[in-house]
Amino acid sequence: MINENTMVQSKPGDEWKDSEHAYNNLINDSSKDSAFLRTYGLYDTLTRLIGDASKHRLLDIGCGNGWLIDTVKPEEGYDCDVVRHHDLPNERNYQYADIKQHLPYETNFFDITVASLVLLWLDKIDQAVSEIYRVTKPKGKVIISLMHPYFYRTGEVNKDDDFTVHSDLSKPYHIEDHKIGDVVGPFTYYYRPLNDYINEFINAGFRVKHLEDWFIDMDKYRQHFVDNNTLAKRRTGKVPMYTFIECSKD
Repeated sequence: MINENTMVQSKPGDEWKDSEHAYNNLINDSSKDSAFLRTYGLYDTLTRLIGDASKHRLLDIGCGNGWLIDTVKPEEGYDCDVVRHHDLPNERNYQYADIKQHLPYETNFFDITVASLVLLWLDKIDQAVSEIYRVTKPKGKVIISLMHPYFYRTGEVNKDDDFTVHSDLSKPYHIEDHKIGDVVGPFTYYYRPLNDYINEFINAGFRVKHLEDWFIDMDKYRQHFVDNNTLAKRRTGKVPMYTFIECSKD
C-alpha cells in the first residue's frame, strides 16, 4: 500500500526544470537546427508582430531566458514561467505562474501579452485563454505562437521534400514521452486542430486580427549547415513550421 503521507506531488514545471540545461544547449547550439528555426522563424516573426513596445507594458508568458523582453525593450516588461531560467537576471519582474490555474497579475494590466510555444503543452486551454484575456487591457494585443499543429509530429518528409501526414488531424490527441529536438524531455505534447485554438480565443472575447504561418527558406537552411559544417535534418519548406495568432481585446 502507498503511504499518502510520503508521496511527493510533482508541481507544474518540475519536468522543465529537470530539462533546462539540455534545452538551453539545444536552442543555442548553432550546429542544431532548433537554433536556426527559432532565430529565423520564431524570434524574428514574434518581434515583428509585437512592433514598437517602447511605450507599452508587456507580459511574456513562458519567458524562458527572457530573450523577448531583452529584444523588444518594452516600457515595462514582466516575465513569468513555471520555472525560473538560470540566465534570467535577478532584477527582472519575474513571477512563477501556472497559466492553467492563474496569472498573478491585476485585471486589465498589460498592453501586450505574449504566449510563445506555451499552449501546446496544456491538456486544456480554456482557463489559460481566459487568464490571458483577463490580464490584457481593453484594446490590448495578444500574440500566440505554436508549432504548426497540422505539421508538427504528424508525419514525415519524404525524399521529394513532400510531407506525408500519418496522424488523424480531425480530433485532439496527445503524445507522451515526447522529446523536443529528439533529445529534451520527456514531455507530453497535446495536439488539437488549429480551429480549436482560434475558437477558444473568440469564445473568450478576443477578436482574431491576423494569422501567419512561417515556412523554412530551404536555401538559407541548407547554407546554414554548410557554413557550420554539420548535417541538416530532413526538412521541407512546403508546409509551415510555426503558426502565429494575433488577437485584440475589443
